[in-house]
Amino acid sequence: MKTILSVCLFLFIAAAGFAAGIDGNWVANMKGPDGSEMKMTFVFKMEGEKLTGVVKSPNGDVPISNTKIEGKVFSFDVSFNDMTIKHNCILKEDDTIGMKVVGTPMGDSEMILKREK
Repeated sequence: MKTILSVCLFLFIAAAGFAAGIDGNWVANMKGPDGSEMKMTFVFKMEGEKLTGVVKSPNGDVPISNTKIEGKVFSFDVSFNDMTIKHNCILKEDDTIGMKVVGTPMGDSEMILKREK
């Protein structure tokens, strides 16, 4: 019984440490509707077990919502102009986040976010 409890405690601590690795500013460049490059900054903050944050773009800041975290995988939504865009992410060990963006007028896309130093 002690072994099972010890393993569960270890996994909980490891998951909490991993989630804390999401904290910070993450930068990506993407093509805007007119084809020009646009810098996006994703600001993530862990508040206990809940992920909060904003997406910063040339058009202003938009809060993230509907966040979920399961191990290295996390997701969130961004809503604006009566549209909800889903973001499915995986935190990688090389200080990057792989992100799939679903539900944009331009179709689905993928991008890599790099931690801003």
